Amino acid sequence: MNTAARYINRQLLVTLALTMTVLLLVAVGGRVVGYLRDAVDGRYAAEAILPIIGLRLPEFVQLVLPFSYYIALLLTLGRLHTDSEMVVLQNSGMSTSRLLAWLSGTSLLVVASVTALSLYITPDASRRLEERIAEMDAAELFHQLVPGVFARSSDGSRVLYAAGMTEDKSELQQVFVWESTDTNQDITTWAASGRQYTDEHTGSQFLVLTDGVRYEGKPGEATFRKVQFEVLSQRVASRSAADPRTRLSALPTSALPITAPGRAEWHWRMSLPLFAAISSLLAIGLSRVPPRAGRFASIIPGLAIFLSYYFVMLGNHALVERGLVSGFIGMWPTHAGFLLLAGHRLRKLSHPNT
Repeated sequence: MNTAARYINRQLLVTLALTMTVLLLVAVGGRVVGYLRDAVDGRYAAEAILPIIGLRLPEFVQLVLPFSYYIALLLTLGRLHTDSEMVVLQNSGMSTSRLLAWLSGTSLLVVASVTALSLYITPDASRRLEERIAEMDAAELFHQLVPGVFARSSDGSRVLYAAGMTEDKSELQQVFVWESTDTNQDITTWAASGRQYTDEHTGSQFLVLTDGVRYEGKPGEATFRKVQFEVLSQRVASRSAADPRTRLSALPTSALPITAPGRAEWHWRMSLPLFAAISSLLAIGLSRVPPRAGRFASIIPGLAIFLSYYFVMLGNHALVERGLVSGFIGMWPTHAGFLLLAGHRLRKLSHPNT
């Protein structure tokens, strides 16, 4: 039976690799076209496209991997049924529980990969992606700067003006900077001169201002401050990872806030590994193909159930995010319902006449 287990898993892994390759090419291809369009419009530099795609890849993989494994199980086990190989194995003493044991190694590998992606790798990649895009926005802000013309950042959080500058735009004269903080506080800075500085280690963009004055808040308010300076260095970025406006998906799992959206994000990250595990059980339970039916006979009903599971998850996530479902309850009922369905299908697989 060890030979049979190796045979099934080898067929499964080959099918999984092919399915995942095709689905990733479709998923990533669409985003590449969008980013190339942005590069043509001047939103991103052409050399930044591949790093951006690389940082988006974990997000794609954590969704494509469960789907690919589900399809691979349906195709592999469906072929074993249509070629009567499954009948031979069952007559040799293979039960549903033994089949589950044979497939457990591959299934655990898939679930462990989705867990690592969902809880750790994807949030970190999202954070680094936001930082990189912020830095590119900052560089673009300097790039579009024209003497005597106000330049506005893409997210509207900063306006930069210089009355004059050198040809390489590294030295500015009569500089004006307006920015809005995460607390909606206005900061206005005037300086006699300024220069652009790029940190060699982090690649962060800085504006070093000299001989100026900085106004924080609105005149007349208790929080209003006026500060004169000889040299002021500030990082020029649309948003940073420490900014409270950073998307929840870019926060570490341990740092998610105790709010309805934060709870919804936490449940979503926990749900993806469960989704991968339960959908694999569903695929095994749905893999039996009726006599004289093709190996693809189980694909359509299998896809319908898989997509139903995914869309119910999305709906459940939206309800938690809006506070309509308690964060304590979260998305557990969805997983419990489909786990019961998977158990029912596995019993049917063991006792086809029941």
